[in-house]
Amino acid sequence: MSVALVVLIIALLLVAVSLAEPVAARLRLPASVLLAIFGVAIGALALALRSGSFGAKAQDVAAAVTNLPLGSDAFLFLFLPVLLFQSAMNTDARQLAEDASSIFTLAIVAVVVSTFVIGFALALFAPMPLLACLLVGAIVATTDPIAVIGIFREAGAPGRLVRLVEGESLLNDAAAITLFALFLDLIVSGRAFDPAQTAVQAVALPLGGVALGAVAGRLAASLAGRLRESPLAPTSVSVALPYVAFVVAEHTLHVSGVMAVVGAGVTFAMYGPAKAPPDVWRHLRTVWEQIDWWAASLIFVLSSILAPKLIAGATLQDLVLLGVVVLASLAARAAIVFGLMPAMSTLRIGPQISAPFRWVVLWGGLRGATTLVLALAVTEREELSPEIRSFVAVLATGYVFYTLLVQGTTLRALVRRTGVDRLSPVDLALRRDVLAAARRHVAEKVDETARAHGLTAPERTRAEAARADGSTATADPAERVAIALATLARAEREIILQRVRERSVSLKLVDRLLGDARRLGDRSRASGAEGYAEADAYALRFSGAERAAQRIARATGWTGWLARVMADRFEMLLVTSAAVARLEPFARETIAPVLGPDAAAAASAALSRRRETVGRALAALRLQYPGYAEALERRLLANAAIQIEESEYDRMLEDGLIGPELHRDLVIEVGRRRRGVGARPALDLGLDPETLVARLPLFADLPDDALKQLVRLIEPVFVRPGERLIRRGDRGDAAYFVSSGAVEVTSVSGSTYRLGRGEIFGEIALLTDSPRTADVDAIAYCSLLRLGRRAFLAFLDDHPSLAAEVAATAERRRRENAAATSAAAMS
Repeated sequence: MSVALVVLIIALLLVAVSLAEPVAARLRLPASVLLAIFGVAIGALALALRSGSFGAKAQDVAAAVTNLPLGSDAFLFLFLPVLLFQSAMNTDARQLAEDASSIFTLAIVAVVVSTFVIGFALALFAPMPLLACLLVGAIVATTDPIAVIGIFREAGAPGRLVRLVEGESLLNDAAAITLFALFLDLIVSGRAFDPAQTAVQAVALPLGGVALGAVAGRLAASLAGRLRESPLAPTSVSVALPYVAFVVAEHTLHVSGVMAVVGAGVTFAMYGPAKAPPDVWRHLRTVWEQIDWWAASLIFVLSSILAPKLIAGATLQDLVLLGVVVLASLAARAAIVFGLMPAMSTLRIGPQISAPFRWVVLWGGLRGATTLVLALAVTEREELSPEIRSFVAVLATGYVFYTLLVQGTTLRALVRRTGVDRLSPVDLALRRDVLAAARRHVAEKVDETARAHGLTAPERTRAEAARADGSTATADPAERVAIALATLARAEREIILQRVRERSVSLKLVDRLLGDARRLGDRSRASGAEGYAEADAYALRFSGAERAAQRIARATGWTGWLARVMADRFEMLLVTSAAVARLEPFARETIAPVLGPDAAAAASAALSRRRETVGRALAALRLQYPGYAEALERRLLANAAIQIEESEYDRMLEDGLIGPELHRDLVIEVGRRRRGVGARPALDLGLDPETLVARLPLFADLPDDALKQLVRLIEPVFVRPGERLIRRGDRGDAAYFVSSGAVEVTSVSGSTYRLGRGEIFGEIALLTDSPRTADVDAIAYCSLLRLGRRAFLAFLDDHPSLAAEVAATAERRRRENAAATSAAAMS
């Protein structure tokens, strides 16, 4: 077959699939169903033309269509990595981690249950070995979620449910292909089934693939960052990544290629935005959307073209066995959807899913291209008997087209019947309020236009405005607040993206900040003000990396990692604080006219509480790292100024005030200055012990040798936020020097104040054994230096001149404390 003919056929198929989306939308069918019908029609027509009844040329064209040089390996190695990689890049790693238990359980358990239920059911009726029946079960166990996810999104399904289905789709291909390879190997080799070895492989192969993919994704992200000057080079790296990961995993390391691609995609999407500029990343994602659309469309059409050839020898008995597969598959999926998923919800490890959505999930288990490709792979194995090859090909292909043509075409009707396409109460309230605000605005504008032209405004417009006023009053106040807070979250996301465009925020923080904003919106829609506060607390918590860095610093004394994660936290809090400040006028000016003053007031109150929590966390870090905040703020302002300057040059170019050559020169100069201010200032984690001890007036005049001797008595202490260091009423046994961190002191009167880096507390314990007079709690990760009273008294024995000064100071402090206690009692 000539290369020119193959290229022509592929080009014509691309033209045909480009029409599938609009036609499917008009027919209200999933695009995958229409593509499958189109492919089967082409395949059936080609088989008819190959008979020779329509002439030699028609026979040659038909042979070219049905004998394209694309076997199962070509489908797996050419299309599958692309589809998996794009899906993985679209997955939010933080949200995936939140639902990890549900996703892993659904993906793995659903595939295993379906495989064995279908396999054993077939074995009861089919004159085939059990392994051949299990092979069919593994092939048809993997689902194609494209159609059902599209309908979920149209129906306004909860975001978490959509994420569960997307996450499941990333992993069930790996589970199904692993089982497929196992059963195929057992049939071909004839060796006995080893449960222990199989269990080890089932765990080791996917984990090995994930590890390989994570390493490859991280390396590719770093390489893309080094090639950031042009969007073409990073995009090329991203296109190569899934193929490299898949081939190396399958043929070199012999681990799961599917999981390697998934791991590479998730990792690349996590670290890529932190390495590449926003315009480069946008270009990369746009290219990948196009590649994914090409791959998804072509694999459906090309695999469907082969379907008539795969089922050419089907018999009436095969139709009966297909019915067994259908019933067994539905039973297995029902056990997952109506048994496992509600149980997970009861145990609080999965989302609460309503009965209508469960019916849609059950009926939405469509099969697709992966099943057809695996069936094609079986037909290419000459080691298998013709009976087994035909048995697998007919049942797998028949089941795919049953799900597409029966379940796929009736899924939308089921959605309407169950009511999952109806707007939620929150969205209904939003619709009413938006219509009300829009009609009032239209009425005002029409009145202004009428007055300007000496006309009379139509009564219809005034009546609609009056109805709008009435409709607003019917909205539930709780719904209004939920909408207002979700709107704030969306506005915060736009503020962060604007900061990214201005290059005034480190790219490595973008994913975390956008994830926090998305979580604020999701929780607000679900639980209103309470959910907004929970999401805020979640965003401000110390992450796993921050806790791990602190533990390593405590155990080893190495603080390099801790310095980096604390610097990230500092910048994250600064950006969040600035965003909250910009949201407060937004609540008054944008939310109030649409949702009313009460909802705007509730949103402002939530913002006020958030400003306090963010401010408290930021104040703790300011005390911990004095001077760093100012340097970071100067960097943010410098980047903003450069962005404004660059925008001004762009405007001058558009207005024709400057030419392209001058504009290019100015932009190069701006880029040079941007690189100069782009580096984040270094973060110094602490002061050296001698400097800290010398700051205490009591030790300011100590000779150097005595100061060094005293420093040797000090022991380092690391504490977490929330740990109580001193309790009021306890006997004092040590003084503490703050090398880094921040603490909050609560006096006997209830007043509080904070101490930060370079300050000392509890020093009265060195002078007297009187009870502590205040509580002291850590409000940040702290690196402290502890000087015990016993060690200090031993030190005084060697320095009698200092002992006399300490005794005088102790007496003065005793009188001051007595006076303070008396004043507090009188008040």
